[in-house]
Amino acid sequence: MITRRCFIASFGAAILALRKARGAKARFDLGIGTYTYRGVTEDQMVEDLKALKIQKIELSSPNYFLPSVKLEAVRNLRTKLDQAGITAASYFCGDIKTQGDLDLTIQVVRALGARHVSGSAVGDALKMIDTRFSREGLRFGIHNHWFRGRRFEYESPEDLLRALGDLSPAVGVTMDAGHMASCGYDPVQALNKLWPHLQLVHLKDVERAGDDKNVILGSGIAKSHAVIETLKNRRFTGLVAIEYEAEPQNPQPDVTRCVGFARKLM
Repeated sequence: MITRRCFIASFGAAILALRKARGAKARFDLGIGTYTYRGVTEDQMVEDLKALKIQKIELSSPNYFLPSVKLEAVRNLRTKLDQAGITAASYFCGDIKTQGDLDLTIQVVRALGARHVSGSAVGDALKMIDTRFSREGLRFGIHNHWFRGRRFEYESPEDLLRALGDLSPAVGVTMDAGHMASCGYDPVQALNKLWPHLQLVHLKDVERAGDDKNVILGSGIAKSHAVIETLKNRRFTGLVAIEYEAEPQNPQPDVTRCVGFARKLM
């Protein structure tokens, strides 16, 4: 039988552990998804990233999406990033539908020096990715998304869990907090449901459900503060990439505020 003294001691230890967890620093890497800078030149993007002291990115610029991505452009960008001390930790490919898409994706991540890909695929294409990525020692995160006027395959946590099914750990989730909120789901609850499969996080905030208007982190409905606290307290060690899709021609002032918001909570 548990005595009152033992109960008090156990309760006290649990509270102390919680306080230590809350006081601990985040273990994840804070980066940026380069879709944020789609309206400026690559050289300006690199300078802006350096100014923010960002050392890791997910390459998600539209001109690098499948199927139009060019390997020479990837190699040239890799050189610029290397010179700036910036690592492309992940590549956002878009949709993988064919064997050709998969082959090109592998070539891109090799050229970048990355070991992670975010994107979407369904059915046999997803199984094809699982087999190939397992063999190549790479990881693929299925990305949830909200689209205006149509139902996307991956909107809810349950959509993602169903897709994972019996797939290997090579395939997991790149959870976009903003799109999760746009689809009407709680991003923190989604994180907890998807935790065993979580590979990468897109840190984004939106004004309201049923729309994808981006706002500064912490000023919308995507529970940015709670998302960061959850990632910190649960000791997530992957990349947390800020995405800010407003003001593509001049994103830096707002991105600076987003980075500052996140770093204060880390």
